[in-house]
Amino acid sequence: MHKSLSCQSLFVVAAGLAACNSGIQSRFDANISANDPYGRDGGGGMLGGGDGGAPCVSSPDNFDIPGNNCDDDGDGKVDNTTSCDSSLAIDGNAASFAKALGLCRSATSGGWGVVSAEYRGGYASSNTIDDGQHGILPKFGASIKPREGSKIGVISSGYAREFDDEFGTSGCFIQGGDMLGNYSSDILPGYPKSTAGCSASTEVNDVIVVRLKLRVPANAKGIGFDFNFFTSEWPSFVCSTFNDGFLAVLQSKAFNNGKPENISFDPNNNPVSVNNDFFDRCTPNVQTGCYGDSLGISKCAGGEAELLGTGYYCKDEYCFGGGQSTGGGATGWLETKAPVLPGETITLDFMIWDTGDNALDSSALIDNFRWEAGETTIKTDRPR
Repeated sequence: MHKSLSCQSLFVVAAGLAACNSGIQSRFDANISANDPYGRDGGGGMLGGGDGGAPCVSSPDNFDIPGNNCDDDGDGKVDNTTSCDSSLAIDGNAASFAKALGLCRSATSGGWGVVSAEYRGGYASSNTIDDGQHGILPKFGASIKPREGSKIGVISSGYAREFDDEFGTSGCFIQGGDMLGNYSSDILPGYPKSTAGCSASTEVNDVIVVRLKLRVPANAKGIGFDFNFFTSEWPSFVCSTFNDGFLAVLQSKAFNNGKPENISFDPNNNPVSVNNDFFDRCTPNVQTGCYGDSLGISKCAGGEAELLGTGYYCKDEYCFGGGQSTGGGATGWLETKAPVLPGETITLDFMIWDTGDNALDSSALIDNFRWEAGETTIKTDRPR
C-alpha cells in the first residue's frame, strides 16, 4: 500500500522518470532506454540524447559533433556533418580552398566559421604567388584520395598539380624551377630549422601561404587536420642545405601564450621536411644523402605505391648516376591536433617553400579539417 502511493507520487513530481520497480517508461519519451532511464546512452532520452552521459545542449554557437546523437547546432538535424567541395574549381580562391579542407561555414556576425581566407607569397609579406602554386584536386596520383568530401587542397613550391606543370599532365618535380621569381621571401621567424646532424640554409624561395582566420565554435576545444608532404629532394638531398619544408602555424590563446608557432612535427620535434621521421613513402634499400651531410641506406616501410602518378615517381637524377631510386617521396597521410579556446578567433597558416634554391619542388596535401570537442593536446601522428 505505502509502496504503491510513493511510486505514484514520484511519477507526478518527475514527470515520467522511470517508475519505481515497475519498469514503466515515461509517457513523455518512448525512447528512454531500460539501461539508462535518463536517455544518456544515446537513445534520444528526455535530456536530448548526447554522448558520454552529458545532456544534449543545442545552440547555433555550437558545431555538430559527429556521432554523438545530438543536435548540437540546433538546426533540427542530428549529426548532420556535411561536405561542400564537390563543385570547386581547380584554381579556386582561398575561400574555396578552405571549403576543400572541410571548412564549409562562413562566420557571420557573432557566428563561428571562416572569418577570412587568403593566399600570400610570404608569412609577413604578401608577395606575388603563381596561381599554379595552389590547387583543389579530386585526387593526387593513382591512389591518394580525399580524406573528407571529394577534393584535396594542395600547395606547392612548384605547381600544385599531379605533375609539375600548369596542366598537371607531365613534368617531374625533381626538374622544378622558379615560380614568378619569388626569391628571398619570408616564412615564420626561426625557420627553416635544421634537423640534428644536418645543416640548414636560411634562404627560402617560392613561398606560398594559405592564411585562414577562423572563429571557434562554443563547444570546440581543439582543431584537427590531415596532411601529406611530398618532396623531390629524396634521396639525394636528404640532410642537405636544400631541404624544403612545410609548416602549419597556429595563433591561439590556448597555445604558446598566444604567439604563433608551428604545430606539425614528428616525435623528435623535427619540422616537416625530407628529414622528418614520418618520411617513409619511398624506395627501400637505396643510397640517400649523396649531396647531404651524411650518407645512409633507406628503409621506406611505406614503399613506392603512393607515389605513382604524382610526378614524385621519376627516377633520381643525382645519386651515383641515378636509376636506382624514385626521385621523390612522401610522408603519407598524417594528422595534427592542437588546442583552441571556445569562441576565440584563431589564425591558421599553411605554408611551403623551397629551401636554399628554387629547384626540386615540394608539395603538401591538406584535407579533413575538423573541430575537436574534447580536451586536445598538440600531436602529429598517423590517422587512426
